[in-house]
Amino acid sequence: MKRSVKSFLQAPSNLSQWTHSLSIRPSSTSALSFSENPLQITESKHSHLTKSSSNHAHMDQMLRQMINNEPIDPFNLMKLIDFSVSSHGFAASAHLFTQFYGLIDTNLCNSVIKCYTDSNKHLHSVFVYTQMWRNGIFPDSSTFPTVLKSVAQLCRQELGKAIHCCIIQMGLDSNVYISTALVNMYGLCSSVSDARHVFDEMPEKNVVSWNALITGYNHNRMFREVMDVFREMQIAGAKPVEVTMVGVLMACAHLGALNQGRWIDEYMDQNRLRLNVFVGTALIDMYAKCGVVDEAEKIFKAMRVKNIYTWNVLISGYAMNGRGESALQAFSRMIMMEKFKPDEVTFLGVLCACCHQGLVNEGRMYFTSMKEKFGLRPRIEHYGCMVDLLGRAGFLDEALQLIQSMSMKPDPIIWRELLGACRIHGNIQLGEFVKEKLLELQPNNGENYLLLANLYARHRRWDKVEKVREMMDHRRIRKVPGCSSIEIDHMVYEFVVTNGMKPGFEDIYELLADMNKKLKLAGYVADTGMAAYDIEEEEKEDSLMYHSEKLALAFGLLKSSSGLTLRIVKNLRICQDCHGFFKVVSKVYARDISVRDRNRFHHFVGGVCSCNDYW
Repeated sequence: MKRSVKSFLQAPSNLSQWTHSLSIRPSSTSALSFSENPLQITESKHSHLTKSSSNHAHMDQMLRQMINNEPIDPFNLMKLIDFSVSSHGFAASAHLFTQFYGLIDTNLCNSVIKCYTDSNKHLHSVFVYTQMWRNGIFPDSSTFPTVLKSVAQLCRQELGKAIHCCIIQMGLDSNVYISTALVNMYGLCSSVSDARHVFDEMPEKNVVSWNALITGYNHNRMFREVMDVFREMQIAGAKPVEVTMVGVLMACAHLGALNQGRWIDEYMDQNRLRLNVFVGTALIDMYAKCGVVDEAEKIFKAMRVKNIYTWNVLISGYAMNGRGESALQAFSRMIMMEKFKPDEVTFLGVLCACCHQGLVNEGRMYFTSMKEKFGLRPRIEHYGCMVDLLGRAGFLDEALQLIQSMSMKPDPIIWRELLGACRIHGNIQLGEFVKEKLLELQPNNGENYLLLANLYARHRRWDKVEKVREMMDHRRIRKVPGCSSIEIDHMVYEFVVTNGMKPGFEDIYELLADMNKKLKLAGYVADTGMAAYDIEEEEKEDSLMYHSEKLALAFGLLKSSSGLTLRIVKNLRICQDCHGFFKVVSKVYARDISVRDRNRFHHFVGGVCSCNDYW
């Protein structure tokens, strides 16, 4: 690679320095941490020999047989190394590389590393790699792709950079397989800029290289960059495969980019790419997260082979689109007719379906059956769904009792769900109790303060609202700004909430003002209950007009043909005023509108929302 890469890595000047940089001490959780003592490798759970004396005798017997009687072949050496590491840990096994010096070569180490990596024993792979350097066994082009895969799974960027230095010094940085492994490692270690740097410097790329970069961007939730890379890939003439399509469909799903997702669906059909279980599941997920459940159902029915993940995305897709009954029917079909065993993700989708539809009795039943019938231990996400379900339905005391009965410590999300329910039902006393729990766990999260302020505002407790605002100002806490996106002609446009008019948005503001007049004639009344209390009513209405989803809606009306569904994605929960506004727009302007907020979909058709105003 070029000098820029070398300087960016700050490569050591000789091999001995690199081996020193690879000193590691695995922790009890198998995560790597670096030791000051070079090449000191220990493991807390193997810090001393913990196996029985029979195991010691067995190992001694193997050693005697290998030294005195049997030929020392690679298979026996691999067997001995694996037995020693598995039984006695790293520190006690390091001496084998010294004892059999000259017999353990690069090919043997490569075989051992590959076996460990393929078996998900990634710490073991790194151990063998460090022993190679310690004992003068030089790695080759077959060593690095495998050990880098283990480093990526362990998510140790420091170790990966040290290995990268070694690759450069050995002149192997132009090897397409090694460079691809580096791109994958940096991407999974959340260093996407480094992954891109390596990728751009590659003299040769194959489809796996492109897939590695796409995976890295997806892993770091950089979904727009995924779409950019896919376009680059096509311009470069690289032919996508099924794995590529799964990665790109994942990005489309998160962006809500339906048109681009449909284009990819058509592309796969035209190029005869297989609708295997992975591609099919990704397509179902994409269509569901873009609000087109009918298309998701068609893909599901067309799939010959399905797995538990396929069923999970279908059930979750029904749930987020407000089709709770369909989700429960799919669950019953999955376990009764198809004989699939549900997992924790399945039940999360089922409980979300109950929550969005207000199916309290059903939610209680499924939550109980999860434990008693299927032997699954509820995770904190399942408790969160139940608290949300009970709280929205008004069972605040039961929700609190459920939290207090949890075997694990409630996290801020659990308490926030209960605070949201207090806001809905106006329970200030319980809300203030929950507030204390939240401020103890997350004192700097702006959403906690906003929920509390909204609770006070609903009861016109403006003195309390002012205290919450002062507390936020004192702690310099800022709320997350609302951001909405809309896809028009295969392009995704973003809008952020504003406090007033911004240059370049004149057409949008003019249309919004006109819409506001028409909607008022049709019965729309702005819900100013959550607006700032210290401004006039007219100013409150003006402030509501600049919410990001309304800006996206006006842009969509200006730029799209009549008859097309407007599809908007928002990063936060849609507010009550915007919800009412969108209902009336769908009737007055005769446009179907689909809004995916942080929790679910809202499909507005003819003045009615699919959530039935229960959200």
